[in-house]
Amino acid sequence: MALCSHAQNARLAPPSSSTAVYKEECTQCFDNNDMAAGIDVCLTCFNGACPRTPTNHAHQHAMKSGHQLALNIRRVAKRTDDSNDGGSPRPAKLTKLEIKEEVENDSSKYEYQTFVRCWGCSGAVIDVDANGDGDGERIRAVTSAIMRAVEATKRSEIKAWTEEVTPCEHFESLTQTPGDGFALDGLHTCSACEKHENLWLCLSCGHVGCGRRQYGGSGGNNHAISHYDQTGHKMSVKLGTITPEGSADAYCYACDDNKVDPRLAEHLKPFGINVLAQQKTERSMAELQLEQNLKFDFSMTTADGEQLEPVAGPGLTGLRNLGNSCYMSSILQCVFNIDRFRDRYFPTAEDHFATCSKQKPADCVLCQLHKMASGLWSGRYAELQTDYDGKPAHQPGIPPAQFKDAIAQDHYEFSTMRQQDAFDFFQHLNKQIDIAERVVAGGSLVPTTVFDFKTEERLQCLECKKVRYKTQKGSFISLPMIKRPLNESDSQQTSSNDASAQKQEYAPVSIAECLDSMFGEELVSGCLCPSCNKLVTMAKSTRFATFPKVLAVQVLRFEMVNFVPVKLNIPVRVPLGRIDLGAYRGHGIQPGEEPLPETDDGAKSDDASAPQEQPVDEAVVAQLESMGFPRVRCVKAVKATGNSGAEAAMGWVFEHMDDPTIDDPEEPQQQQQQQSALDPEAVEQLMAMGFGKASVEKALGATAGDANRALDFLLSMTGDESAGNDASAATGSVGPGSSQADDSSKHSGYELTGLVLHKGTSVHCGHYISNVRHGLTADESRWFMFNDARVAALKEPQPEQAYVCFFTRTDDDDK
Repeated sequence: MALCSHAQNARLAPPSSSTAVYKEECTQCFDNNDMAAGIDVCLTCFNGACPRTPTNHAHQHAMKSGHQLALNIRRVAKRTDDSNDGGSPRPAKLTKLEIKEEVENDSSKYEYQTFVRCWGCSGAVIDVDANGDGDGERIRAVTSAIMRAVEATKRSEIKAWTEEVTPCEHFESLTQTPGDGFALDGLHTCSACEKHENLWLCLSCGHVGCGRRQYGGSGGNNHAISHYDQTGHKMSVKLGTITPEGSADAYCYACDDNKVDPRLAEHLKPFGINVLAQQKTERSMAELQLEQNLKFDFSMTTADGEQLEPVAGPGLTGLRNLGNSCYMSSILQCVFNIDRFRDRYFPTAEDHFATCSKQKPADCVLCQLHKMASGLWSGRYAELQTDYDGKPAHQPGIPPAQFKDAIAQDHYEFSTMRQQDAFDFFQHLNKQIDIAERVVAGGSLVPTTVFDFKTEERLQCLECKKVRYKTQKGSFISLPMIKRPLNESDSQQTSSNDASAQKQEYAPVSIAECLDSMFGEELVSGCLCPSCNKLVTMAKSTRFATFPKVLAVQVLRFEMVNFVPVKLNIPVRVPLGRIDLGAYRGHGIQPGEEPLPETDDGAKSDDASAPQEQPVDEAVVAQLESMGFPRVRCVKAVKATGNSGAEAAMGWVFEHMDDPTIDDPEEPQQQQQQQSALDPEAVEQLMAMGFGKASVEKALGATAGDANRALDFLLSMTGDESAGNDASAATGSVGPGSSQADDSSKHSGYELTGLVLHKGTSVHCGHYISNVRHGLTADESRWFMFNDARVAALKEPQPEQAYVCFFTRTDDDDK
């Protein structure tokens, strides 16, 4: 039809280069522009939505926002001559190890069918050229800009698999003097050994040395870095990576990082190397890292060599790898298999979309949680493919790109395309869900309460024998590994050699042994006993005060060797049947035990109006201290990272190593509060998340006004504590850990229902998959492997390489 009144009166402007344009996938489901209905892109706010029934999120967006005009985009693959029996085109020959984003509007592969529709006119198609006036030109300008724009979710993926490398000042002040005896024919061999690959040219003197020795004995023999240690020559370039365009792998030993040499051609000229005549013959560091990541793969076959059966269906939908996103996918498959998460976000998805107040669902964490649950459990996107032989092949999976952008926005690690620690992401996910759910029904619907429980800590002075019990909130446990080297002769060098640590083989351990080690009694020296009034040694032990509905267990597979996280390849035996944790139940103060007297500080801390010190995870502090860091530095790191674990705290220590006050003692809490008044903006910001004013002021006072630390403080409190004396408590509003708590002081029986497995040498490389159990009873349960987009049926799980375990409480009669 001709231009309607909606089109003539619409205020439209083309998207700028910084505007997010969603044109490939619906922001509320996983329908995409390859489907027959295409995707509707709003001409006003550039939200992408599906026009397909029964959801029709495009019409819903128009009715909620009043934006009636949309550009429908459908991408259709072209048939080419280079095809197999008229089917799909053969994949291009792999000539370089890289993962590239598809080029937008690639006319050789796809054609784009577009039209403009008006939802104010029941979705009628508009003929933009009908009137021949300025209104049509205005609409065409917007649609053309949309077609040229980069898809919003690809903004964070364009640099996938690419490391950001910058220049440094050392290349600008480089002094070059070719050494005696330097000759071009010496560039093909290490000057100290017979290595012919991975050779590095010193840009100061022309010395040629091989690269660093890698795990397993590959790589070089460290002769390049040894030359730096002996001479102090800082800059080198990797031979074989030099291109005619003037790029190459360059390294600065002073910065201890890959760098860009902006004057590479000039710096190579004294050694007779003409950049224009060079050809790349070796893989760059980025390509080698990519190759390493791609090599890590879990076999899709059984121990007998039988191919695992591909499956698809509701709850069996794979997640496409975005490039180092397996850490996220493995956690999501386990988490959304939990009843509370599935029931919170799957059945209510369309109700939330209809009532959500945010204009763009892509920016709403709750919208993306509902979208993810619907994508995984609806079964709409879980369809097996067929291979060239007509046999069932794995499903393509759904891309979690919009979910990642929403849940990881502004996070300094998870917003990148680098590999991350799966358990760290699990903690971050729970935190973001808690924040988002605080404003919904007072937090009463938050599903993360299934992980909550309380621990009972017992301290006993070994001199006066008096005891103190303290209850704390927890949401996971971290189990220490028990190292029993199979080859005792090698165990001596393991502690000082990270390569040896990788090759060292260990005897299997049972999860019961790890639990005994964690809950066993330990001696802590240098404690001030308020009864003896002197420094004494105390016995410390921890027990469960309550048991969570779902127990999240981190297996501590990584240890620090020479300040490098190294994986312990220790097989873990996890029972597949019922296990009872009743032996680790706390019972409180017992008859005949005499409590330690409360200190003055302890008495003051009972005053709800007084600021409370942020709790510190002493286990993490002790782990950092064992690496040689001063205690004051360790405590600051743990507080600054909100008790997020040893890796995050260690990163903070390294980042603030040069701070002049890093080793200064912290000021007493009362003095800190006197020196800094509470920031009204911080108070308002935290109150907007659903916390009461008294609780917010208490948290800010306990964290010296730091809003981020105060948020962690609030989330670590129980529902009753965070409510405090606020009005929200009087109205019956509840928060995480209050009336919706799922923990039990009675039932302690559990069964394994989810596993996250890691294969590789470090948290920063390798590959994650998950094993997930459907059904809680032995007769109904079945295990499945989720390897990114590939999903297969399992006869039984493979817990030996477990990194994160999820145990579900059975709530049967404990015996």
